Amino acid sequence: MTALRDALGASAPLPPPPAIPPVPPPPARVYSPRPEKSAFAAQAARHTTALVGIGHVGTRYATDVALQFQAELAVAHAAVGAELPERWAEEQGFVGVATRVTSHREFLLRPDLGRRLSEASLADVRAKCTKGVDVQLIVADGLSAVACAATGKQLHDAVARACAARGLRVGTPVAARFARVWLEDEIGQETGAKVAMILLGERPGLGTGDGLSAYVVYDPKLGKTDGDRNMISNIHARGTPPEEAAERLAALAAAMIAQRTSGVTLDLSRLGPLGEVAGGRGYRAPQIRRRLVGG
Repeated sequence: MTALRDALGASAPLPPPPAIPPVPPPPARVYSPRPEKSAFAAQAARHTTALVGIGHVGTRYATDVALQFQAELAVAHAAVGAELPERWAEEQGFVGVATRVTSHREFLLRPDLGRRLSEASLADVRAKCTKGVDVQLIVADGLSAVACAATGKQLHDAVARACAARGLRVGTPVAARFARVWLEDEIGQETGAKVAMILLGERPGLGTGDGLSAYVVYDPKLGKTDGDRNMISNIHARGTPPEEAAERLAALAAAMIAQRTSGVTLDLSRLGPLGEVAGGRGYRAPQIRRRLVGG
């Protein structure tokens, strides 16, 4: 400033400061209009609980969609974190067994321990279960004790009826706590069953913490692999209903006994479409995806 005065002279006035251009006030709200769903997406969404045609706001999900995702993820976490009550099996009329797992945390971290019976449970199976049956059914918690407690007994009884209708002899009802799929190998081996079938809570998806899966294996014994099994998943009210799944599972068991194999070597073409085994239901009735957040 002093140098500028010296250059212009002590009496010279300073130049005025540059004018600041007016800045418009920020808008009260910035958003992109949410596009309307297409007619096709709206109609398709009525026949599935999957999120179809959810649209977007700018480059992101709408707030209600994002909140629904978070809420459904919480449902999945709660299902994985739930535990089957210790006396649930006996209260439902099952022979209750446990694996080598000692805690729920260990169950999640050590799948191998959930594939083998504890010594006490192995003795119970040998003492209490009928031997030499056609089909040995096992109900288990798996990764959703919620599903097992809600629908496990219903699915077991439906499968037992469907197997009996096909002339198959079903073994003593067994329910396992902290169990993984391969536990059916040891239980089936100990009972000498032709087919072992484990009905257990499946790994939850978004908003579906109540689904069961059924894994079926011929000539069960330790050492069987996933390639030796057949399975049906998403057994719940919004997926494959238990009564329909039961008919398909009984058909699978009968086919395994007739062909003396299971898994990738089982010829499913000789069964015809499994949907027809259950009578077929054609187009699915409109479904409702339960909203967990307001909107």
